[in-house]
Amino acid sequence: MQRREFITVVGTAAAVAAASPVFAQAGGEEPMHPPKFKSLEEAAAHCVSTGEDCLRHCFGMFSMKDTSMAGCTDAAYQVIAGCGALQTLAAVNSVHTGHFAKVVEMLCNDCAKECEKFPHIAECKACGESCKKCAEECRKASA
Repeated sequence: MQRREFITVVGTAAAVAAASPVFAQAGGEEPMHPPKFKSLEEAAAHCVSTGEDCLRHCFGMFSMKDTSMAGCTDAAYQVIAGCGALQTLAAVNSVHTGHFAKVVEMLCNDCAKECEKFPHIAECKACGESCKKCAEECRKASA
């Protein structure tokens, strides 16, 4: 065996040995670092998505010179920012997730109140429902 072949074989063996724990974990074993806030992370992500839909609708109204949804626009913008940050903290099991969830709960409650003013608009209705669910998950995480 030549030197190049030897180095290739040793390198391959090292790569396989390093990947073995990853393959073992994928085989059904419990994850080494499971998510602590999975439902909160998902609720926050959904809130961001529905908030963006609501914000798009509000911007469309602004383009038509209708400012009746200014409060909704402000609330949706804040909820998108807050829930986006919360989603990130929850995803990495941050010790600050519960503390930050208290603030986001307030943002979600404010947004839900604004959305309730427009029950006939699908985007607002979906955003409001999502905010209520996220606020509930925030309460659980901050308890």
